[in-house]
Amino acid sequence: MRRLLICTPSHAVHGGVEAIVNDLTRELPRRGWDVVLGLAAGQRFNDPQRYRAAYPDLNSIDIDGSGGTRQARVEALIRAVRTTRPDVVLAARIFDAYPSIALLKRQQGGPRLAVAIRACESDYLHDVRLHRAVIDLCVADGNLLAAACEEWCGMAAERVANIPGGVRMPQVIPEPRRRRTPIRLGYVGRLAQHDKRIFDLVPFLEELDRRQLAYQMDVVGTGPDAEAVAQALSEWLRRGIVRWHGWQDSAALYERFLPALDCVVHFSAAEGVTIAPREAMAHGVVPVISEFLGIYAQRHFVHEHNALIFPVGQVAVAARHVQRLVSEPGLLTRLSATAAGSQTGAYEHGGSIDAWASALDKAMGLAPACGTVPVLRHPDEGRLARLRLHPWLAQRLRDVLHVRPVYADPGSEWPTSSGTLTSEDRDEFQRFASEYEARCREATTTDS
Repeated sequence: MRRLLICTPSHAVHGGVEAIVNDLTRELPRRGWDVVLGLAAGQRFNDPQRYRAAYPDLNSIDIDGSGGTRQARVEALIRAVRTTRPDVVLAARIFDAYPSIALLKRQQGGPRLAVAIRACESDYLHDVRLHRAVIDLCVADGNLLAAACEEWCGMAAERVANIPGGVRMPQVIPEPRRRRTPIRLGYVGRLAQHDKRIFDLVPFLEELDRRQLAYQMDVVGTGPDAEAVAQALSEWLRRGIVRWHGWQDSAALYERFLPALDCVVHFSAAEGVTIAPREAMAHGVVPVISEFLGIYAQRHFVHEHNALIFPVGQVAVAARHVQRLVSEPGLLTRLSATAAGSQTGAYEHGGSIDAWASALDKAMGLAPACGTVPVLRHPDEGRLARLRLHPWLAQRLRDVLHVRPVYADPGSEWPTSSGTLTSEDRDEFQRFASEYEARCREATTTDS
């Protein structure tokens, strides 16, 4: 049986990437892959024990980067590879896997390197662009990201797999929704402004109130802005119109919340193939969803077919869509029925895991990617770096003296990207993505 080592941070316990790596760890062994989950460990934020307490069934090891420097993290990753002896290492938001596996490839020709690109963020794609010569497999979440890996990053097509996150189907086939008062609305997902525009929820609710709609809103999720969102919603919470549930596991989501909703709202500006609204669709819940970058490339959320789409930030249009679900006879029922039948094939959980196994098998059949990668310039890591000591020797001195850098956030303790993206790079990617999306939208209009 081939072996896969998945390297991932451990500071976040609940989230989309965490769900994917946990599912791969549990289910790829039934598809011919022995999986070890490598949990990054740090001094303050990345805590494998806390992660392991949440998921005690996973086969996991620590990747001890508590030395605090890039050198310490690279050495920890190399130790983990030499201990577990994987055929493939999957980097899931662990940047230091790039230099670590590049070094091991130069020294011993392996293992192969796979990278998960699960969000439309230029930082991660920029790193793929820089390190494409050593990447054996890039697993993208949707058509836009797959196209970016090939056309913007320069990855060979045979080394790119397009695999949306899989949705588990409900145990009971949902009945199409019918109009009722009050309409039951929900927000399910990450509570973050940066990638989810969660604070659009406040003017959206204000617009619903202005229209004098009778509604009940359930907020399910967690994230970095959870406390601020709860404060912003305090008046609706006090009135009982909005109910706050925090993070819920899949069982509670599927048994208690999604079956009770009529509509979910989603505000993001850019996505891969966002999973939370699709889980709702599997239950017959109608998404009122933003026209995020990537929506036309995927053609999965289709306006007036299985969803209602509004321009990013235009919450008045979103509120008008909700009003239509309440007032237009048959609209909610028709969209609910088509939404419930949308999560099939690679969109369904088992189909997605099958696709991951096939992609990994295919990567093993290709010649290893053993090219050269650029030596990136990073900020000096203290006085020893400024004295130009070799990183290995500098780390040994730090170990002897028990000197450890102190970081203020999880992403500094174990970086998710190189941090070398420039504003010019970001603008270039944005132009590519916008132009690609425009072509896909034009094709959609032509086909219809």
